[in-house]
Amino acid sequence: MSDERILKQAQTVYETICKSLDARGWNYDRHDDRFTITCAARGEDIPMELIIITDPGTQLVSIYSPMPFKVSEDKRAEFAQTVCVANYGMMNGGFDYNIATGEVIFRIVSSYRGSILSEELFDYMVYVAFKTIDDYNDKFLMVEKGMFTAAQLLEWKKNHFSGK
Repeated sequence: MSDERILKQAQTVYETICKSLDARGWNYDRHDDRFTITCAARGEDIPMELIIITDPGTQLVSIYSPMPFKVSEDKRAEFAQTVCVANYGMMNGGFDYNIATGEVIFRIVSSYRGSILSEELFDYMVYVAFKTIDDYNDKFLMVEKGMFTAAQLLEWKKNHFSGK
């Protein structure tokens, strides 16, 4: 596919995402030169930031959400276990954890190669991102503060997702 067609397809996907956000009445910032959107929302507890990137090079739409804290050095090994517990069995998206810096980011990605991303798919991606982040961000922060453990997260996960 020519570079011009790839850029045109990325622009179409980017505009579809903006149209979806407009339909929901969301406030967001456009960064048209980078096909990037930034926005924020408040869940049950901790504010959530989303960075939505349409990448013409890879033909992917990625949603990233950095946690608003870094894991302190003395908690990083335990926190790695916590992220493994959180990610296990997750159907879409997952948490990326940089043990060297203590940064945690939720990431969900969809390819639009050979297709066009629909508003419905984008709505689904945003829903999954916000729901997953809202489920885990407070627990992650409690682990970082020493108020919760990976074992307790595993128990919470068993109860929360079993329908009990």
